[in-house]
Amino acid sequence: MGQYDFTYEVPDNFHEKLVRFLQQNRSSDIAQVLRHCKIEYEDKGLAYYAGLKGDNWDKKALDFTFEGSQSNIDFLKPKDQVLKDAIQKLLRPSTTGYLIRNIDYIISDDDFEIILPEEHGESFEILSRDIYEALSRNEPTLVLDRLHTYSTKFFRTICLKHGIPVSDNTGENYPIHSLVGALAKYYKENKVFESEFANQALKMSISTFEKYNTIRNDKSYAHDNEVLDKAEAEYVVTIVTATLTLIHKLEM
Repeated sequence: MGQYDFTYEVPDNFHEKLVRFLQQNRSSDIAQVLRHCKIEYEDKGLAYYAGLKGDNWDKKALDFTFEGSQSNIDFLKPKDQVLKDAIQKLLRPSTTGYLIRNIDYIISDDDFEIILPEEHGESFEILSRDIYEALSRNEPTLVLDRLHTYSTKFFRTICLKHGIPVSDNTGENYPIHSLVGALAKYYKENKVFESEFANQALKMSISTFEKYNTIRNDKSYAHDNEVLDKAEAEYVVTIVTATLTLIHKLEM
């Protein structure tokens, strides 16, 4: 490779790598918001003619576009320089030949969004990435199966933390609604909630998660099904993630 031979290729899985880089560099709040956004980039040609001065011989300029909800865009705009610095580092200009020029921010027409608990572990990260990517494409129906898997793992983790069994004597894992029921009982017996409202709401969610099993099996892409329509899928995702968020905040 000659002195100025560049690949002119953006690293694979750039969105995911950017989120991970921000998490590792004390910007987890930015990373969390960025998961909800759609990222695109455009090659603007030679950096010099695109207005970038300095040591940029044969380098090219990239403009990035972040698309997300009003609240997410409002949060990201003041972090523009942090984002540019992170993107520039990940682009590796000496190898790719790319330099970041601008970030444009667009408010999406669909502002449906969720926040998943930040659970550690590769499987949690893969599931949450798949969920956020589907939502960024405005496809909540695609989330139903992956969110069910995520939720089941989440409740098993919390139950094990408190010594609550997650399987029967034969080793058969309890279904998600049984895990929720056992956790609701534990919280009530240990007076975790301050209000009876929260106790009752979590207890009532047992039947909600039982119905969620049915949706996952019969109305999602987990199998060859006629899937749930978009409006109902959004409602299911909202209700389920609201419960996950409550439990996560209690356990922090």
